[in-house]
Amino acid sequence: MEATADVQLDRLDAANLSDADAATLASITNAAAAVDSPHLSPVPPRQVLLRLRHGWDGFPTDHVFVVRSTGGAVAGFVEVGYPHWDNLHLAGLDLVVHPDARGDDAVADALLGKAIDACRTDSRLSLVSDAWRDSWLAGYWERHGWPVASHAAQRRIVVSEVDRPRLDQLLADAEGSSPTYDVEVLPSPTPDGWVQDMIEVRRAMNDAPLDDLNIDDEEWSAERLVASDAALASRELRVHRLVARRRSDGVLGGFTAVVVEEARPTVGFQEDTAVVGTHRGHRLGLRLKAAMLQRLAALEPQLQTIDTWNAESNTHMLAVNDAIGCVVVGRAIEVQTTLA
Repeated sequence: MEATADVQLDRLDAANLSDADAATLASITNAAAAVDSPHLSPVPPRQVLLRLRHGWDGFPTDHVFVVRSTGGAVAGFVEVGYPHWDNLHLAGLDLVVHPDARGDDAVADALLGKAIDACRTDSRLSLVSDAWRDSWLAGYWERHGWPVASHAAQRRIVVSEVDRPRLDQLLADAEGSSPTYDVEVLPSPTPDGWVQDMIEVRRAMNDAPLDDLNIDDEEWSAERLVASDAALASRELRVHRLVARRRSDGVLGGFTAVVVEEARPTVGFQEDTAVVGTHRGHRLGLRLKAAMLQRLAALEPQLQTIDTWNAESNTHMLAVNDAIGCVVVGRAIEVQTTLA
């Protein structure tokens, strides 16, 4: 434990996080969200535990620091996560401060200082974070000179409000624009025979706009694909994936994925949707997403909402999302700074 002014700093081991610590982090997350993003469903402690333990690719979150007040209560925390397959210059920071501890910047400053020290030690000198637009945290980043590098929005499909006849027509129209492709279910974990095709499709995500973010292309390999599938399973996420396969040669042209948490089965999250450059112009993105909504209606009838994130500059995907009924529920900024 490290004492700084009137606060104490602890480091939590993400790989061996206790249930009690996960509950504390979830409580602070939900208290902050109630003020900054009240449209979000409360995060269950188990999902916090599993996310920090397994990440997206099987790596636990590299550092988790908490600040305790003089009375011992946790007032805030910061997660520091590193890409391990690419972007070895980069660190992602998730800074969360309880609304009751926002009277000044002391808690946030203590957490940020500790995170920066860890990043320097680990030679991760390009730091990225985010905040809900116009929130306390957005103001904090501005006060500390972290420039905005991208604008993003969270969109949501309310399942009960989906216009099913219109969705059916959108799907039929998209099928008419892509008559040489079949949409197929991709099991999880990825079967051996599909791995190389999926590597190529995953790389298509590198075409998504980054605005002013200094982020290199993601690198995908068979090892990473296996690790990603295993992490999703370990996080108790039900994975639904569809791919578009060209009938003439069997090559995959695109894919989409939605996950549903075991702990929150009414909430779905859109993961990546991508179409390979040479397969664009056939409305495959719209076809895949519309087909996914039909599939989820049958397999996940309890689902109430599906959330997705996009850069505001990703006009093509925004048009697809708008077409299938997504509405904006929150807007955010992404900030980035480089340590000297």
